[in-house]
Amino acid sequence: MTHRICFIFNPISGVRKVHKLDELISQNLDLDKFSYDIRETESPKDAMRLASVAVQEKFDIIVAVGGDGTISEIVHGISSVDVILGIIPTGSGNGLARHLGIPLESEKAIRLINKMNVRRIDTATINGYPFVSIAGLGFDARVASKYKKLKQRGFMGYFRVVIREFFRYREREYTLIFNKEKITRKALLLSIANSNQFGYNTVIAPSAKADDGLLDVVLVRKFPLGELPRMIGLLFTEKIDHSPYIETWKTSELFIVRKRGRRVNIDGESIKMGREIFVRIQPAALRVIV
Repeated sequence: MTHRICFIFNPISGVRKVHKLDELISQNLDLDKFSYDIRETESPKDAMRLASVAVQEKFDIIVAVGGDGTISEIVHGISSVDVILGIIPTGSGNGLARHLGIPLESEKAIRLINKMNVRRIDTATINGYPFVSIAGLGFDARVASKYKKLKQRGFMGYFRVVIREFFRYREREYTLIFNKEKITRKALLLSIANSNQFGYNTVIAPSAKADDGLLDVVLVRKFPLGELPRMIGLLFTEKIDHSPYIETWKTSELFIVRKRGRRVNIDGESIKMGREIFVRIQPAALRVIV
């Protein structure tokens, strides 16, 4: 018996041509164990539609070929269905793939599928919208919004946006309610992390695990410009929680109130949401090949 795989890929993320992807798959996938089809996204949110169609067509495995945004859309399309997710990371940051130890080289990621090492991980929802890796408010969401408009992708483009917006962005006030506590803080950004990083190995939540049934809430206060090199160093060495400008908590649910509706970063995608934000973990909700 062969497993049926639907590869859904975002051509903007990396693999530019269908025939190129088809060649990679045919050379590296065990065709004695798997049969496959390839579907290409044509517009924003199309991965969600294609995933939903693939579920209806009874595919056993749906593989996201793209970045964290593509993965998030596909998870949205298969939510509440026990379909297996595979990942071929071709995005910019590839935060979830890095967190799960999935190779960034497409050939190796395809060969990993052959092993069928399936692990259950948590997902989460923010105002009902599912995410797998990280949701963020404040500076995080501003950067995601600005970066999405850039023609230059990759780390250097991302870094330039971070530096430029850092000078412009003012702290916002947030009230957080969780674990029977109520806390009000001003913050540069607020990250709600299921996995540990934004991407590019920038680890914002060093203790986060995708299968512990908890979310890591990371609050970052605005720091002096002279601290920026040290903060960047702590991000890349998984020690950001050592900074005095950081507070972290763990919770399964979180209610956030802010002064007005603004954008929220959901797995790298910037989405407008209202003043009140409710976040909840969905334990062991997703099966992933790792």
